[in-house]
Amino acid sequence: MVTSRDAWKLIGILALCYVGVQIILALMLLSFRSWFGIDTLVLLNALSLLIILLLPTLVYGLAKGWNLREAFRLHPASWQVIAATVLGTFALGLAVSQVVLWLVQLSKHLPLLEHSEFINLLSAISRTKSPVLLLIAIMLPAFPEELVFRGVIQQGFEKRYTPAGAIVLTSLIFALFHLDPIQGLIVTVIALFWGWVVWRAQSILPSLIAHALQNGLTIISVLITAAQKQEGVFEPLQLQSVEPYWAAAVGGLLFWFAMVIILTRCLPKRGEKDGSTANRTHTDQVRVANGNDGGRSSELDERSGLEG
Repeated sequence: MVTSRDAWKLIGILALCYVGVQIILALMLLSFRSWFGIDTLVLLNALSLLIILLLPTLVYGLAKGWNLREAFRLHPASWQVIAATVLGTFALGLAVSQVVLWLVQLSKHLPLLEHSEFINLLSAISRTKSPVLLLIAIMLPAFPEELVFRGVIQQGFEKRYTPAGAIVLTSLIFALFHLDPIQGLIVTVIALFWGWVVWRAQSILPSLIAHALQNGLTIISVLITAAQKQEGVFEPLQLQSVEPYWAAAVGGLLFWFAMVIILTRCLPKRGEKDGSTANRTHTDQVRVANGNDGGRSSELDERSGLEG
């Protein structure tokens, strides 16, 4: 199936697609900037991610003869695992956000903060004319991002590196993809948690649902914070003026740790996922016998090269 060689090749392809699409979007904005509101810009960015991430991955996977369900890790997960992952994500996000607010306070006069697209986006969200459209546009990128990064790329890295190495490497590349140091810090920490859950569950569903809901919760909290009680008017959110709430950070970390304990009890041990491992092993044996190993032989070659 997916190998580390495939993962690295795919990262290169996605990087080229990303640069190309960003150039096209930049030219469009220069020419038609007055046509786009914040809602349209965010929705356009979400749709571009489908082209940048999902479309090249699908084409590459079909060309390699992948079983797309296996490649994207579209396996079922229990509601307990999904619920604990979602709640753990909310708690960890709360804790990390307080640290980010603290860093924003320390670096409020630095050019890095002024040029942060993530900070500017949060400040501009209050100008939305359609909160529902904005919410959908913010939640939508979770689908291609999770399917590609923790579905395909992390799976490929797991074939060559240790689980911890694969999770860390995928999380760092995922953070770099955002091209923003502030947002990169946030997503790196949470992505490590998602990567661990996906590796243990061998399912993308918990992180995909948690990612989408976390994005949505972020937007809702920003809109609530920016909204005035009088006449429902919105003011631009100035993160530089928001003080971190350390009690929330500590409480979030403690709650997240409790969710991790629950997950360690709910998640199957690696290789004991409802007998699916044995079924896939049998399928691989049949494919090898028929001369169609679906990329398995390259995985074995990869492992053999390391062991040698």
